[in-house]
Amino acid sequence: MNHTQNNSNMRRPATGRNAQVPNTRRPVQHRARTTPPPHRVHPGSRPPARRRAPVKQKQQTTSRNFFLAAIFAALILVTIIISGVQSCAADKKTDGVVTTAPPKVVGQEENGAADDKAALPALAVFTDNTKELVIDSEYGILIDLSDNTVVASKSGDSRIYPASMTKIMTLIVAYEHIEDLNATYTFSAEIFDPLYQANASVAGFKPGETVPYRDLLYGTALPSGADATTALALTVAGDESAFAELMNQTAQRLGLKNTHFANASGLHDDNHYTTCREMALILEYAISIPELRQVLGTYKYTTTATDQNPQGLELHNTLYSRMKGTEAEGMYVQGGKTGYTLEGRHCLATFAAPCTEENAPYTRPRFILVTAYGMSEYKPIYDAINTYAAYKP
Repeated sequence: MNHTQNNSNMRRPATGRNAQVPNTRRPVQHRARTTPPPHRVHPGSRPPARRRAPVKQKQQTTSRNFFLAAIFAALILVTIIISGVQSCAADKKTDGVVTTAPPKVVGQEENGAADDKAALPALAVFTDNTKELVIDSEYGILIDLSDNTVVASKSGDSRIYPASMTKIMTLIVAYEHIEDLNATYTFSAEIFDPLYQANASVAGFKPGETVPYRDLLYGTALPSGADATTALALTVAGDESAFAELMNQTAQRLGLKNTHFANASGLHDDNHYTTCREMALILEYAISIPELRQVLGTYKYTTTATDQNPQGLELHNTLYSRMKGTEAEGMYVQGGKTGYTLEGRHCLATFAAPCTEENAPYTRPRFILVTAYGMSEYKPIYDAINTYAAYKP
């Protein structure tokens, strides 16, 4: 047998691209992977950044939430403290030292008069029970605010010259037109000479002095200062004539038919007049505004210290300088405004309630009494004392 031939007939293994290599590997067994594969690092390359552990991220989130919660709690605490301070200030009784908020008046919300936009009052009506008012003054009227009736009258609808009772309307117009009572006004020298020539009463402000408008309200009401009223008129309207027109517009808004103003201070003018009943309505509207009621009921007030008045001006209410307010047993005169001119004589507008002196700032006024043309300084005072004593509930 030819071995060479036999060997040539044997199939040679394929070579080249088409050669099939027998599979000698062991079969792959697929298993569930329980751990992530390790990162392969090629030579010369950086390993990938390691992810932060979820625990650290949770700790940072918790810390941030705790910090925000602490800030929120601190803000709540500050708000509570500020509210407490304001509440304490509002509860203080004012004896001439102005509190941060006017005292809350019992029953005031019932009239819808708790805010500065109080409903306009109406003229008190005469009834079959209206009596003749027994007073020394020539004119007068007593109003019961609980039912808006005229309790007693003495020529209550006759024209009078209101003198410085005018300043009640001045307070109303100034308050309604000055947005920020903490803003200031600087007195010019020019406004004082006409006041001295007219022999007008003044609060005592000086040329060049800068004071808050709130001080001007008290300077108007307590010592009846024409320097303060002039400053208010110039601020609101530019001159006193234009301010008087605003006063007349307010009178029309209140429905007054027999009232006309020519100036802000009450200096005599034949075209400057009202009636006791209409002046009572003006006072009623003024005291429906809490801050104005506080002004008209303050005994003593010290203005802001300035270079011209380093200690401030100590202003006293001309009403309380003539009476204490408790002379009529069972009644307390809570505030008001005096007035005098040669033509109008002595006049007085007051509001009162059946309460004690301690409770007066927090008690809703029950009566308004307006008298005019008294022949001496104390005639209106005794008229008020006797009238309130006679008609106390």
